[in-house]
Amino acid sequence: MRHISPIVCLTIFSSFVASSLDDDEGRAVLLLEKKLFPDQDITVGKRLNVTLTVFNKGPGNAYSLVVGDDNWKQDKFLVVSGANNFTLDFLNAGDSYEHQFTVMPIKKTWLRVRAAKMAFIDGVEGENTIMHMSNTLPDMRIGVKKDNIEDMLLCVGRILTLNNVKTKTGWMYVGGFLVLLLMLQLYQVAKSVIRKRRYVRTLEEVKKF
Repeated sequence: MRHISPIVCLTIFSSFVASSLDDDEGRAVLLLEKKLFPDQDITVGKRLNVTLTVFNKGPGNAYSLVVGDDNWKQDKFLVVSGANNFTLDFLNAGDSYEHQFTVMPIKKTWLRVRAAKMAFIDGVEGENTIMHMSNTLPDMRIGVKKDNIEDMLLCVGRILTLNNVKTKTGWMYVGGFLVLLLMLQLYQVAKSVIRKRRYVRTLEEVKKF
């Protein structure tokens, strides 16, 4: 039985370890961050800026990056600027890339802010595609568009009514009641006018006789 020289064994072992270390150290570590601004007091018609940032922590390079954010359904949002997806041919170790787009809510709703998705090819892994998700954010409430003049009038109304009428619906009821009172007053005035005319006509007929 032939014996392998310890030097040969050490050389083979060293080559194997070096190869393994090269593979481990050459892989790209990517992070995907998603930000929204503003992140509160969102109303219908108010624009919302979305920022997607890719970081390559290295030490390897990444290729054929595809990033998409499918959080913005067409029945609830309009993409008014930019695009909600992008691609990169490569992203070297230590580099980052920022992509922005703008959406606008078109209806009142609750928004579940889902993570954006990213796929890329690692320089060491070769043709194998690696999938990655961004961070998630808290759910957001999309409210109705605010009217500053309406808010001011409601505030004045609260003061005048000693805080008894607080909402737009309350003022609608008050307005309906006031209209009803006005109609009753007009009816009384019209009735009085008709009586006076009848009285005058009666006097004129009596004078004729």
